[in-house]
Amino acid sequence: MTSQQSLAKSATMLGGPELSCKQLVELARTRGDIQVDGVGAGRVAQSWAALNNAAETRPVYGRTTGVGANRSIRVEGPRGDKDVNLLRSHATGSGPRLSATEVRAGILVRLNQLLRGGAGMHPDITQALAEVLNTGNLPVVHSYGSIGTGDLSAFGEIAVGLMGEAELDNGHAESTWWPHEGDALPFISTNAMTIARACLVAERLNEWLTAYEAIAATSLLAVRGSLEAYSPEVGRARPHAGQVAVARDMRALLSGHAWDGQRVQDSYGFRAMPQVAGALKHALELLTGILDTELNAAAENPLVSVEGRDVFHNANFHTVELALALDHTKLALSSVAHLSLARLNDLSNPEMTGLDTFLAAGEPGSSGTMLLEYNAAAALARLRSSAQPATLGSVVISRGTEDHASFSTQAVEQLEASFEAATVVLACELLAATRAVLLQGRPPIPGTPLGDQFERARLLLAIEDPKDRSLGGDLERAIQHINLLTGSED
Repeated sequence: MTSQQSLAKSATMLGGPELSCKQLVELARTRGDIQVDGVGAGRVAQSWAALNNAAETRPVYGRTTGVGANRSIRVEGPRGDKDVNLLRSHATGSGPRLSATEVRAGILVRLNQLLRGGAGMHPDITQALAEVLNTGNLPVVHSYGSIGTGDLSAFGEIAVGLMGEAELDNGHAESTWWPHEGDALPFISTNAMTIARACLVAERLNEWLTAYEAIAATSLLAVRGSLEAYSPEVGRARPHAGQVAVARDMRALLSGHAWDGQRVQDSYGFRAMPQVAGALKHALELLTGILDTELNAAAENPLVSVEGRDVFHNANFHTVELALALDHTKLALSSVAHLSLARLNDLSNPEMTGLDTFLAAGEPGSSGTMLLEYNAAAALARLRSSAQPATLGSVVISRGTEDHASFSTQAVEQLEASFEAATVVLACELLAATRAVLLQGRPPIPGTPLGDQFERARLLLAIEDPKDRSLGGDLERAIQHINLLTGSED
């Protein structure tokens, strides 16, 4: 099945979740054509008709009333100009631009949500969104403006881009869609951009964790650590799924290597790795499960019921469950990164590696990899700051009508920052572990799972003379290597 068919099927099979977080990321990265299935388009048409029917008989927020603190103000007569003005006023973002992949992913999420049939928009929106995805002429969207109760500014900017009132990312302006009466609020009342960004970083973290395991395995080889902590018996005694999976991965990576553990037991950086990295794996599974639900939800306010030809005012736009899962993931990532620094400290210790202090080479007292520890510690300080729970925030806005927020968007931004910092820490460990096994003359065996991954890293790192010199270029290449493994656009 092609990615286009996969999306069409996911969007129109409304009985349950179809589009997964992983599928969304693949579609956003590959930028293949998107087709809208006729059944899904029909569902949108039914929803539009149901909303029109309800608006003739009862107050409908954003259709027969204003929005926010203007909810009690009745809007009389045709509202076409009012819809256009609402979109213009809400197209107020700030901060850096989102990447093309992020914008594409956000539009994909919104299209998939609309095809669930709960928004009440005119059916031509589905073809308009498919067209912008297929041409690649994406609207310019800024990062800041949402607090986890709707990406109003982001989709306001997307709307004015589609309307031809703002330049697209290609520098041109072109009108490909114009709102019908009542379209404005349903279009922008969504957390699709936050959900999309969360999917992108969650998928990268899953790929990052695979790289993390391989680097930790190389470090274990360098210090001649014990394999007992990864044994199946340990996992069976305390069978947390993440812990068991990480230990299994480590055994697979280290298979094919003769082993001569030097200590009764190792430091926590090695001995507690299945438990700590397993907790991150578990957090990512919980996060991905929540995202899979959000991707396929008609989280609209008001929610249009096609069957009842009525609307239901609600708070399905409130993303506290997503925000809590993001906070959980940040905290788990922080612990995992701390273990990476712990292993880096062990790699600097002659008692652990049999090499000089800080893996130095040359005259006595050389500094070697000393500054890698400083860089890793500085990155961890940034990570601690960004890992603070976003859900502890509170806010009252719009004259008191909106008196709570999840701050899921801020949680995504914090997770992105945490990810960047954790990658620096891991890159420092990668450099030290690679240097250690090369100085020992005992790199991972070629042809083994670990040996193949090590060789790819070694070729990119191009480690030079180990005598004292700046390691800035080496560290930059190590970060680049990890980013390439995790689908970075950079």
